[in-house]
Amino acid sequence: MSIEFSIEWAYGEFRIARIRGGEVLESWKSPTSVDDLSDLSEALAAAAEVVDLGRGGSVAIAYEDDLHTHDFLEFPPTPLLDRLRYLQRYVDNNKPFDGAASWRAHPVRRNKVNGVLLHLLPKYVLDGLMRVCAEYYLIPKLMVPLTEIMSRFVPSLDRDSSDALLLIALFDNRTQMLISDAEGEILFVRELSYPWTAETNGRLVLDINRTIGYSKQRIGGMISEAWVIGPNAAEVSDALEERIDAKVLYADRAAKPAFWMHQVIALPLSLHSNFVSLLARGSISGKTLVSAALMATAVMITAAISVAAAVEFAIWNHRPDVVSLSAQLEQRQEEIEVLEQEVVRMDAEARKLDILNLDAFNLPGLFLSRLWEIVPQGLIVTEVSIQRKGDGWTLDIQGVSSESLGAVAPLLSELESNLTGEPWNATIAQSWEAAWMSQLEQGLAANGGAVGFEVQGLLR
Repeated sequence: MSIEFSIEWAYGEFRIARIRGGEVLESWKSPTSVDDLSDLSEALAAAAEVVDLGRGGSVAIAYEDDLHTHDFLEFPPTPLLDRLRYLQRYVDNNKPFDGAASWRAHPVRRNKVNGVLLHLLPKYVLDGLMRVCAEYYLIPKLMVPLTEIMSRFVPSLDRDSSDALLLIALFDNRTQMLISDAEGEILFVRELSYPWTAETNGRLVLDINRTIGYSKQRIGGMISEAWVIGPNAAEVSDALEERIDAKVLYADRAAKPAFWMHQVIALPLSLHSNFVSLLARGSISGKTLVSAALMATAVMITAAISVAAAVEFAIWNHRPDVVSLSAQLEQRQEEIEVLEQEVVRMDAEARKLDILNLDAFNLPGLFLSRLWEIVPQGLIVTEVSIQRKGDGWTLDIQGVSSESLGAVAPLLSELESNLTGEPWNATIAQSWEAAWMSQLEQGLAANGGAVGFEVQGLLR
């Protein structure tokens, strides 16, 4: 499904556009700073008067904020699960805000050192943004930091040099600087707390030269070009020319107001830095469709009730036609009953979708979305049951493996360890050993075929 809408929400600057075939059909920029979720809801309400949001659709979002951090972390090649555990511990110990965090890790190789560019933001921002979009029937399919967009933009620049380069992104209230290699890998990110103006030009020159000097020490090699991105790119390029330790350039398309929206809508959904998970995309799509169906059904019920009222009024004024009109009234009442039953069914479907909705701090939905991290390779899960019990959740995982009975034991031990370790901290009620020992006693150790397993526990 193609994405119809694009949003830039960066440092309080908010733009939205409806795009088709690469062309902007309608666009709107907020005249005031959009700093929180309440502002976002008001901005979308105002945008709806200019941009046709009536039918909704999918949306790609370029997002940046002061609490949205980008850290380069180095570590040697490690198994995926070990890397994820390390990153989760790092996030828990280093997040610059209270409350839960959402994070994504973009693999990076710098100076022959493996690592990731870790993108981190408050979870309530992601949850709230999806909730507000859903109110306008917008389905977020992609939400990425600006670094991801610039990483894809660098290879398209018309460059003569293969050296690393500096990118200077201009916004209404902030300036972001990035160092990238020639292939587009972002090696260093720095955010300045002020925008470019004639008064801040000298300060910006000083910060740029310091950044270039620091980056040369960190990454080695020469930085010969600085590329400016933003509506004032031409003016800023002239102001910086011959005052910084690099040649100043800009691309015409990067100076257009819709640059970020054009770039983000063209990105693939499978990016490591996409904060909208595959499960969340499906959940939001389904829930939005159910909401739309519920609204349509409510409209039909209202219309049917209006017709019924009109029929009753007609009966009062046209007593000779009472038999015919009574029949019509009975028919309308039957239609109302059918529509009310449909509302009940739709509401039940919405509640089912809530089970997989990651926007509501739902533990079962979160657990299922991370199941691929928990289950080792070699095990195939066939059934997962998570039921509410008191202040916790009972967990039952069943599955099979094509490994031998002896070879599957270490895999099941790793599965149980993943459940009892962070972040799940599950209490095991029935270990995998029970089913495993039963199969061993039945003499299945020497037989081929699938080996079944079951683990039961409690999540709190």
